[in-house]
Amino acid sequence: MSSAPPSRSLPNLEWLRKAAKSRLRVLREQRPEARLADAQLLLAREYGFPSWRALKAAVDAALAEQPARRYRVDAADEVSAPWLKLVASGDVGLVSAALDRVPHLVHVTGPHPYWGGRPQALHVAIERKDREMFEMLLARGADPSGRTDEYDGWSPLMLAANREQPEMMRALVKYGAHVGLYEALMMGDDRQLRRLLAAGAPALAGSVPNNGSPLMFARTPFAIRRLVELGAPLDRADRWGATPIQALSALGKSGAALVTLMASLGAEASPAVRARIGDLDYLRRLATTDVDAVISDAVLAAAVENGNADMVRWLLDSGANANARVGGDADRRSVLHNAAWNGAVEIVRALVERGADVTVRDAEHHSTPLDWARTAIEVTRNAACAEVARLLEPQAP
Repeated sequence: MSSAPPSRSLPNLEWLRKAAKSRLRVLREQRPEARLADAQLLLAREYGFPSWRALKAAVDAALAEQPARRYRVDAADEVSAPWLKLVASGDVGLVSAALDRVPHLVHVTGPHPYWGGRPQALHVAIERKDREMFEMLLARGADPSGRTDEYDGWSPLMLAANREQPEMMRALVKYGAHVGLYEALMMGDDRQLRRLLAAGAPALAGSVPNNGSPLMFARTPFAIRRLVELGAPLDRADRWGATPIQALSALGKSGAALVTLMASLGAEASPAVRARIGDLDYLRRLATTDVDAVISDAVLAAAVENGNADMVRWLLDSGANANARVGGDADRRSVLHNAAWNGAVEIVRALVERGADVTVRDAEHHSTPLDWARTAIEVTRNAACAEVARLLEPQAP
């Protein structure tokens, strides 16, 4: 067990409680009659306090008197921007040295190194699946619950669930991360959801991440049924234009049962939704009566997102456009951009062989698919993106 809480200056009370319980288990191996109060007293004395009550009072006072220190966001962008880029570089040594000089940087929000929003360092480390950086930031006092109001409501725990990082999720909970409605939804924690939703419809009051429907974050049949029962909208699109069933279909095969349930409750399961969950049989059947609906840009883009190379090849051979563009006017990227970002080597190869333009640029970053693959190597740390880059380099201008 670590002998220090997440932050010496602002210890996490939840961490201290768990540390005391852990200490009690050790004590009882030596003294079966030991009580929790004994373990709490030992822990308090390690931190220089005469009693557990005194330690707790000091923690409470620190949080009450210095809330701005915990969530300090007043660093100018000329400071926060390079700081977050440094975190994104993955150089733990340099990041640690920066924190030695300016400890409060661990709490600073700033412009995202790669896309929109204003995250904190912990958000960036989780998005990069950088476990070493993640652990160092927590040890240096990063708030496991994070600041979410400038990052569309996304907490570190939500990001860890979204990036399928169970070890990070466990570490965040261990450090005392708040498990609210959207964290519980994304973690598939039905037991916690029953408690959080016990108040009924008022439990859904407040802002929703991405300004969509709570159903977008459901990961279990119970969650979907309960949210619908409480009035969560089936078809409300988020700020990116995605409806709940579209968001759930982006989970791929793991979301297939949830998509089927949503469709049974009245949500529209479009051909693109079917493509995202890998339902090629459905698309083949539909093609016999409405081939145009099957070979649309949206369906091809969904198949690329799903990573289903067989489906992509079938769609292209059926007449889909290898140069299909997706996204709104602000980004207008090609399906080749998406495939390159995801490191989908076979899909990239299929698109290029069937005429995809490797020189096309997206509207937001003005970058080619090759640029996207190279950036993804750094951001997502997906080794397959390096193979995509090697495939695209000889054909790039």
